[in-house]
Amino acid sequence: MEAEEDVQSVLTQETHELADILGYQDDAVLSKLYKMMDSRARERLVRAASHRERILEMLGYFSTADPAMCRQFLQMVCMHCDMPMRLESRHTLVDESIASQGWCVKRPRIDHVESYKAAVRRFLLQRWERVMQGVVKEVRLEEAWVSLRHRTHVRPRDRADGALRPSELPQGDEEGTVEDRVTVHSLLGSEAQVTLLLGQAGSGKTLLMHCLGQKWTQDASPSFHLLILLEFRQLNLVARPLSLKELLFRFFLPPEGGEEECTAVLDFILENPEKICLIFDGYDEFHTKITHSGKLSSSFDPLCPLPMAELISGLCSRRILPGCTLLITCRPWDVTDLESSVDCIGELLGFNQRSVKEYAEQYFQDKGLNLKEKAVSHLLANHHLLTMCYLPALCHICCVCLDYIFSSGGSELLPQLPNTLTQVYLQILCAFLSRCPGSSTPLLQSHRAEVTLLGRLAMRGLEGSKIVFLSEEVPPDLVDFATKAGLLSQVDLTHEDGSKGQGYTFMHLTMQEFLGALHIMTSDDITEAQLRKKFNLKTRWTMKSNPKMVFTDSLHLYVCGLAAPACFSYLLQLVQGVGAVAWVKKRLALVRKLLRSLAMSTNLTGPKVVELCHCVQETQDAQLAREMVGSRPCFELRNITLNPVDLDALAFVVSSAGVGIGLDFGACSMELECLDILPSCQHIDFLIFRSRKYDDRFADKLSCILPRLPTLKRFEFICGNLTDVGAAKLARALESCPQITELKELVCISNNSLGNKGLKKLLDLLPQLSNIQEINLTHSDIQPTDMTRLCRRLVQCPGLLKLDFSHGSLKDDAIENLLNILPKMTSLQLLNMSHVQMSTDGVLLLVRSLIDCQRVRAVELRPQGEAFIKFVNVKAEQATCRLTQYTLSSGDMEKLSGILEQCPHLSDLDLSSNLLRDEGVKSFVDSLPRLRIASSVNLNDNRLTQMGALYLVNTVMTFEKVAAIEVSLGTEERSLIRFEQDSDCGKTLSIEEPWITAEAAVNLLSCCLNLNPNIHTIGIFLYYSYINRNVYELAQNWLLHLSSPYHMLLPLVSFSLVDCAVQGHHLVSLQTLYIFLIFLFSLSYNSIGRVGAEFLCSVLPSLASLRKLSLETKETSEDVVLLLAEGLLQAKSIESLNLSGHMITDREAVALTRALQNLPHLRTINLSLCYGWTPAGALELVRGLGQCLSLEGISLDSVQLDEESTVCLAEGLHAMTSLKRLNLNNKVTMVTGSPWVGATLVLLASLEGLRGMEELELEGMRISDNGVEELIKHLPTWTGLRKISLSGNCISDQAGERLVQALTTCTALEELNFAWNDCGDDVAVKLAEVLPQCQKLRRLDLESNSISTIGAEALARSLQSCPSFFEKRLNFSST
Repeated sequence: MEAEEDVQSVLTQETHELADILGYQDDAVLSKLYKMMDSRARERLVRAASHRERILEMLGYFSTADPAMCRQFLQMVCMHCDMPMRLESRHTLVDESIASQGWCVKRPRIDHVESYKAAVRRFLLQRWERVMQGVVKEVRLEEAWVSLRHRTHVRPRDRADGALRPSELPQGDEEGTVEDRVTVHSLLGSEAQVTLLLGQAGSGKTLLMHCLGQKWTQDASPSFHLLILLEFRQLNLVARPLSLKELLFRFFLPPEGGEEECTAVLDFILENPEKICLIFDGYDEFHTKITHSGKLSSSFDPLCPLPMAELISGLCSRRILPGCTLLITCRPWDVTDLESSVDCIGELLGFNQRSVKEYAEQYFQDKGLNLKEKAVSHLLANHHLLTMCYLPALCHICCVCLDYIFSSGGSELLPQLPNTLTQVYLQILCAFLSRCPGSSTPLLQSHRAEVTLLGRLAMRGLEGSKIVFLSEEVPPDLVDFATKAGLLSQVDLTHEDGSKGQGYTFMHLTMQEFLGALHIMTSDDITEAQLRKKFNLKTRWTMKSNPKMVFTDSLHLYVCGLAAPACFSYLLQLVQGVGAVAWVKKRLALVRKLLRSLAMSTNLTGPKVVELCHCVQETQDAQLAREMVGSRPCFELRNITLNPVDLDALAFVVSSAGVGIGLDFGACSMELECLDILPSCQHIDFLIFRSRKYDDRFADKLSCILPRLPTLKRFEFICGNLTDVGAAKLARALESCPQITELKELVCISNNSLGNKGLKKLLDLLPQLSNIQEINLTHSDIQPTDMTRLCRRLVQCPGLLKLDFSHGSLKDDAIENLLNILPKMTSLQLLNMSHVQMSTDGVLLLVRSLIDCQRVRAVELRPQGEAFIKFVNVKAEQATCRLTQYTLSSGDMEKLSGILEQCPHLSDLDLSSNLLRDEGVKSFVDSLPRLRIASSVNLNDNRLTQMGALYLVNTVMTFEKVAAIEVSLGTEERSLIRFEQDSDCGKTLSIEEPWITAEAAVNLLSCCLNLNPNIHTIGIFLYYSYINRNVYELAQNWLLHLSSPYHMLLPLVSFSLVDCAVQGHHLVSLQTLYIFLIFLFSLSYNSIGRVGAEFLCSVLPSLASLRKLSLETKETSEDVVLLLAEGLLQAKSIESLNLSGHMITDREAVALTRALQNLPHLRTINLSLCYGWTPAGALELVRGLGQCLSLEGISLDSVQLDEESTVCLAEGLHAMTSLKRLNLNNKVTMVTGSPWVGATLVLLASLEGLRGMEELELEGMRISDNGVEELIKHLPTWTGLRKISLSGNCISDQAGERLVQALTTCTALEELNFAWNDCGDDVAVKLAEVLPQCQKLRRLDLESNSISTIGAEALARSLQSCPSFFEKRLNFSST
């Protein structure tokens, strides 16, 4: 009876421990145990609130049940569950049958696991004691906070049967938000299997991981039977593949019981992965990155070696030890390759002001009360040092620094404290060096050799992404010195073969980086080119295509800090030799130059802007800060995590600049302490917060800050998760801002969780903000009642106002309410309706504003894109309406026409891209006579057919005011109606159809001219091959209509058939036309051949008024120029002749020369791309040109001239004092194939005296520097020069600078082509100085020059002062 009572008492006493064990068993095991209970008891289990309560209910049932049943229950538990040896021993004592049934077989295995667990406890405690040496403040995990930057839905722990435990059933929404805050300790208690913990270098990740291990030894995490802590810095020493067994037992802790214990523990880990916690510390130090390609086989072999990266990848992806808990630490910017594998990503938060004070007080606790009070007070009073201390490692560094300064008799004055992080580390280095024997002042100079060696070692490690140095890598003398100084620490290592060894690390990665920066700034081994390469800004955004980032965090910061004037004397102590001062100054100037180029850059991302602020702060250079602020109107710091240190750097730059700047914190995560720093950012013009992360707490803090920003002109709080409470506080803050009545203010209340109270509070505030200029309600769904309330308040706003509803939705009733009050809103200037969702009826209601409100100047609406209604202060004399990209039916068009009929002052109407089709267009044009539209109607892109085009063309005859119709049904559909502005002007019909080519084109022109002699200008410029009878007949009817006696007779003055595939025989039908008064005749880009030339030769004598003849060609025909030259003898009125592209033989050159002598009025000739002559023929032609002394324009692009012809041309040009336009592009293509340098210089020299030069094109002539010098002589006299093209001329930087300087006299310059000259930044910078004097510049081509961002940004700034500039080509592919 006593034994039976013992069974029940043991079960009662061990209930809670058994509950823990049973809580991790499979559902199959629990089901077997549940079945031992009677049905009524099982029903009670169903009603239990949780998985653990069900187990406790079951244990309670058996502890009060029949003793035999209790004994049977214990037997079942012992057979299916692994239990600690103590518990198993108690069960055996009360029930010997357990041992007799074979339980003793399991005992050796359990003994081994328990033995290993005990060894792990001792091992982790030893490591904890070693890590804690020198740590000042007690580590409290409950005070170490983590911001969960991202959390995915928790996946159930993998189980063999795929079943869920009762505790794993979903309990509501378990997805964390972006701003969840938890403690580090709670990470191991969460449902997440794989957690990634991010933290800056010095945030305490390693210390906290060892603390987790220490807490586990105290049973703080009882759910884990084993906790294994591995460091990547140790794993980096392993180059060969490892098995899981080797990873765990070689590089963590080998079992003391030999292979038998090793096998037992490994079996336990494989069978119970949910009871294992693995911590990998320092993933950023891992030499390679994990990959997710390929899959492990289902039968994973723990004894099979795998590459380290694949082993880690298998653990992260749960292909190895599925169900184990995995915690990985890393610096913030090395996580791209891990993000897809983790359940939870958190970022470790640093100290706050209270934590800094506590740490400092504990650090100085035993150093005397006076020193403690002085150091702590100075630390808390120095804003920059205080924000620096928010990073735990830097807090310790600052305390050591202050300890050194004050203990060594430093002054108590605040200005003598370090101003930058770099200066702090200089003091720290001196403090450590002072510990060494023989130290004297100056410390760096007395230990120059050792510091130089440490700097070289540090830099070698950074370049190789190495933190741990093997003993053979560090000279013994240096080890002795650096360990005594405290700069190096000894660490125990396990080598690849399992042997033990020792290595060394710098006291912290930040110290290694500082010493590396010191090496860069003092060693002549580092060239300027190497320094440029090592100097780069870190980004907090990692590209997925290149997740492996540079190893260093702060190297560039220390380099910048060492370039500060305050550090000059320290650097000089480490540089030896003659000229050390000049060398150091040059190195400092180089760093500032690199920084200046970055400061002037306008294309930096938000993370790099923050890093640049840190760099500028380290230099303490106010001029750099001014240049950085001056190059951008706003700092866009979007979607990154910001800490107080970042805000402090930002404050330095903004305040030092002394000019207004905007801060855009869109979607940035920041602690409330960051807002405390904003008032120190002087000159903030506007402030933008856009994120759901900002709630009422954030608004409350912000409301205390806003009144302390005296220059704030604009404030946006967009997409905040704001409620009535937060809105009310913000409203009160805005009301109390003393400057709000004088400065421009933007209140943005869009997309917030405002109730009636919060919205009412803000609306009540609006009339009090007398100078408010914009109300932003973007992304909002304004209800009808709210619209009425809002508009009534806005009626009371006296200042000019913009109202923004963009990216929201509006119901018809809300729009109706808006229109009802719109006429009373006399201060409204703009209504922004971009991307607003509304019905077609709602759109038509807004068009009605043209009638309801006489101040409406423009209505422009589209469903996607920019949309608005603009107002003027008085009654609008004219208004425009643009309604595009909707789908409007015939019924919609009738409603629209009915609205527009009531608008008497509409000037332009745009209904393009509305899918009107033929029916919609017919409905509109039928109502056109009733509309009062002054200027034009645009119906482009409405899917018209030829029938729809006929509807439009017919308006010429049905509506007297129609002056012109343009219709094109080609790839770019165009349909435009213009109305007459002058009653004396004629009517115009322009139809672009695929119908005009060859004979059809000629016949159409002939038909038109025969039907109506009133045509003034006629031309066909397309080359399609399709003709449509309906349109042809309509054109005939229209032409007959124009020939009525109401239209005055206008002679034909322009005739063009360009690129219409016309051949000579097609022109015969033109012989009967009445074209004797023609002024311009163009048959360019056709194939007229000999027959066409003969036709022209026959008609040219009758064209007494012909001024311009254009016959450019793309094809070769014999004797064409010969025949034309004969005709030109009878065409003495010609002023412009274009024969570009023709073949000209020597015989034809002679004939053409003779013809040119008979053209006394010739002003322009184009012989570009002509060919076929010999050198003798070219010389004859050039001599003929030289006798045309009245020429104003010559184009000889790509002609072939030898040296003699070139010299002859130069003589002729020099005599053409009226020359204004000269094109000699690619004249370098000579008969011999090589340039005649001397002849080219003669040619350029001949331009002297041509003071009327307006356009000069010398592309590809390779004039080189000597040619540039000739040009420079002439430029001062070419005051009317509008265009100069010098691409491809082999111009050096020096000659280029002189040429650009000479352009200062060319104030009329509109186009400058300087491409393909391989000029560099010096030319670009000089050009940037000159451009402001070229106020008419429209086009600048600098393609394929060696211009870097320095030159490009200088040009970009300069071009802002060129109001006419509209096109730029800046190609930096060669840099």
